[in-house]
Amino acid sequence: MNLRPWQEHCINQALSNYSNGYNHFLTLATPGAGKTLMASALASYLLKNKLIDLIICFSPSSIVAHDFAESLETQAGERFDGLMGAKGRSLTYQSLQFLDGQFWQLFESNRIFVIFDEIHHCAGSNLGNANSWGEQILLNIHDRAKFTLALTGTPWRSDTAPIVLSKYIQSDSQIACDYVYGLAEAVRDKVCRVPQIVAVDNMKISVVDTNATQVFTSFSDLLSNSNVSYQQVIENEAVLKFIITASHKKLSKIRLVNPDGAGLIVASSVSHANMISSLMKSWFKEDAVVVTYKESNSSTI
Repeated sequence: MNLRPWQEHCINQALSNYSNGYNHFLTLATPGAGKTLMASALASYLLKNKLIDLIICFSPSSIVAHDFAESLETQAGERFDGLMGAKGRSLTYQSLQFLDGQFWQLFESNRIFVIFDEIHHCAGSNLGNANSWGEQILLNIHDRAKFTLALTGTPWRSDTAPIVLSKYIQSDSQIACDYVYGLAEAVRDKVCRVPQIVAVDNMKISVVDTNATQVFTSFSDLLSNSNVSYQQVIENEAVLKFIITASHKKLSKIRLVNPDGAGLIVASSVSHANMISSLMKSWFKEDAVVVTYKESNSSTI
């Protein structure tokens, strides 16, 4: 499989950093850019050129771990099932808590390349501020791996905790990435598309209570100058009917050109998703597949 230009540039930059004595490399690339392929190709190069002995990959979910294993096997032509004779293993971050001393002993007798997918899930600049996954990385991988590669599409955490193994620019507390392939570059390269965002507003919103009727000139005006919450707006049946009607008309036009065109509605909660699904069936006679964390196979769905 041919690499995209950014993937080649990133691999070359990582190899240059490693050869100059830096053992950690952080890549920021927009979702969909091909981080898995880039990381697998880099791992294969290191392995085939006998710069490492084994490869271990950590990722946030079993599905991603499986995909990474397949990509590594394709690129390197080796097994990554963790069994005897394999060149490594692809694991989830959850498994960090259950790896025993025998596993960590591998780092003493082998030159190991470790890949961290979506590294922002792991926090900690030291053991004092680390989460459970970050703590295991600091204790067992930091300074023990031959080389490490961290990948992320969102280099920050909602709790503002530092991302493990990362460097920060002191002046503005921004993370210092070794290679950046952003959304602008991805759109330029036609890896990602420019989204067309349509804002919905209303210049005459009436709120009726027992005492009086208030009129607002926009949703911003409504939310700023009344007790109405954003949640109440997006759960309002009239608002939902308007938005779904507009979306339904747009999708119908798209399907005249592309019969496979589809729609995705992102809800604020499970109950909100079910509410929208019921509304689509009763009002628009359209079936909708509801996918939430409550389904054991939600990613497959």
